[in-house]
Amino acid sequence: DGMKLLNLFYYLFLTLQIVACGTDTQSAASGNPISGTPPNTSGNSVTVTNSGGTSTAEKSSFFLRLTDAPIDNAAKVVITLLSVELIASGPDRSVLFEFTEPKVIDLLQLQGTQTIELLSNMEIDAGEYNEIRLVIDDSGMNSFIELSDGATHALKIPSGSTSGLKLKGSIVIPSNKPGKFTIDFDVRQSIVHAGKSSNYLLKPVLRIVDDSLVGHIRGTIDPALLTDASCSDTDIDTNNAVYVFQGNNIAVDDIDLSSELDVDPISTGVISYDNETDRYIFESAFLTAGNYTIAFTCNADQEDIESDNELFFFNTQNVTVQVNDIQFL
Repeated sequence: DGMKLLNLFYYLFLTLQIVACGTDTQSAASGNPISGTPPNTSGNSVTVTNSGGTSTAEKSSFFLRLTDAPIDNAAKVVITLLSVELIASGPDRSVLFEFTEPKVIDLLQLQGTQTIELLSNMEIDAGEYNEIRLVIDDSGMNSFIELSDGATHALKIPSGSTSGLKLKGSIVIPSNKPGKFTIDFDVRQSIVHAGKSSNYLLKPVLRIVDDSLVGHIRGTIDPALLTDASCSDTDIDTNNAVYVFQGNNIAVDDIDLSSELDVDPISTGVISYDNETDRYIFESAFLTAGNYTIAFTCNADQEDIESDNELFFFNTQNVTVQVNDIQFL
């Protein structure tokens, strides 16, 4: 039937190369992103406060970076980070890292493998931690979104400046080597426009990964697909995105945070033109080694993360991510 012919058309015209590789070996201590121009930041000095009394645990060093993927219709998404707190799985133990000067970060500069260093070579107790908190200043215009048309709106962050953005998970700091981690801040799943008002909320979707356990997906898309009749518009450079779901053979769908029945992607990214290769490419970095389902859409502008939307996905594929520069054909 017509739908099967259309799907066949997509598969015939799609060129996909997928590469899985370990994170870049550039030292996090350099303070620069992995590649590209460093985002606007300020303040490298950190005050460290340990709570929970004297510890006899072995010491280790802790590194923390931040990454993100850009979204359509926004030129900047800026947050002002005040502190990071690492909370141990044991009772009443935590380490608070307060920046002497706030870090001002444009999340949209952190695409692909680009990262920004938050903490470098901080001495802490080795062992397991189960929560990390990011305290963000959302007063006034200290955190804001700038749209593609130049309009700027304050970002309101529920509990962001009090208890902080909470990210739970097993964070194991080894005693025999440094613990290096990256927080993936998925802006596409985090920005909520409150109806027809000018209010924008940041409800962060975050995940933290151990840098020694991750891989990287990179691919190319045939440009003919990005101007197909199913796309939102005829502009080849807009509304294109890749969605990454954890596990193989996932029934891909839009992001719907209002429903617990749907499986939402763990990561999203844009498809953009690369001048060096003269191709349209996508990247999904900092994925823990394992199985994933990826799918593409040219209707990303129709995504409302708090409702069910009919996005058209094409070329859904299973991929396996491994560490250390493994290529998938």
